[in-house]
Amino acid sequence: MNGNDTYPAEEAAAVVERLAALLAGGGAPTNAWNQLAEFSKSQFQKPPRRWPWQRKRQAPAEPVEGQIAREIRAGADAAELLRVHPNAAWRALGATWRLAETTGAPLGPALRELAAGFRDIGQSEREVAIALASPQATSRIVLALPLVGFLLGSLLGFNPLGVLLGGPIGWVLLLIGGVLMLLGWWWNRRLVKTATARPATPGFGLDLVAMGMLGGNSAAKVRTAVSDTLRNWQLAPSGVERAEPVLELATRAGVPASDLLRSEATLERRRARTAAAKAAAQLEVKLMLPLGACILPAFLALGVAPIVIAVLGQVLL
Repeated sequence: MNGNDTYPAEEAAAVVERLAALLAGGGAPTNAWNQLAEFSKSQFQKPPRRWPWQRKRQAPAEPVEGQIAREIRAGADAAELLRVHPNAAWRALGATWRLAETTGAPLGPALRELAAGFRDIGQSEREVAIALASPQATSRIVLALPLVGFLLGSLLGFNPLGVLLGGPIGWVLLLIGGVLMLLGWWWNRRLVKTATARPATPGFGLDLVAMGMLGGNSAAKVRTAVSDTLRNWQLAPSGVERAEPVLELATRAGVPASDLLRSEATLERRRARTAAAKAAAQLEVKLMLPLGACILPAFLALGVAPIVIAVLGQVLL
């Protein structure tokens, strides 16, 4: 992870903002996608050179805009194409597109709101990645401790490998150390996975309800359409269950429901952002558990005990 990394939500936000601007200028959807494809092609850059020890990445695929534009020219539907995309941000764009067609809501303002939400999600992804960089690096270094101890003993001439393979005591140490290392590796991965688990599109369901209400539809019809769209596009409810009390409040107060719904969606994104930052901050402390329970005992079994046994063997001889 570095400062130049682009996160999926940020990438989707940039595309959605450009798409909204092109549609606001009176362009047809097909032309808008074609123009986006040409723009993304002109901005396409080769990945930076990486040193041999750096993690290799797959070659970047064709930008989504280019794929959509090519398929639309062949008669495909943009919303349906995005429905099968593996990333939730792009499926959310497809869901917004389809709901605008279903409810008659203006697509341009909806896309701008969607882009703003993606920007917030992308910023959260970036902050969490930065917060996780230190504990993840620490976990990788800690996992190498037993191997470091083993190599150090070898360099000092104590032949820990001979001790580990030379008799029952060594076999037991090797078994204990190996099991503890595997357990520590699994535990580390589990903690990191739990800390990075977060909703992909927080507040998106409320944003969709707000958009649907702009089409002049009844609240019941909009909620049904939003629920169906989220399910068909394989997206989480993302707060849509809280739309009904917000709509009732707007009715009693005589204020536009869309503003209240968007405010509630923003609040949900902020809560998700805070929860993600909290989980990342707690990870560094939680990683001490596998360190103390697994990695350090494995270090003693594979790195320290063989050296002690080798020294005692030389002294006794």
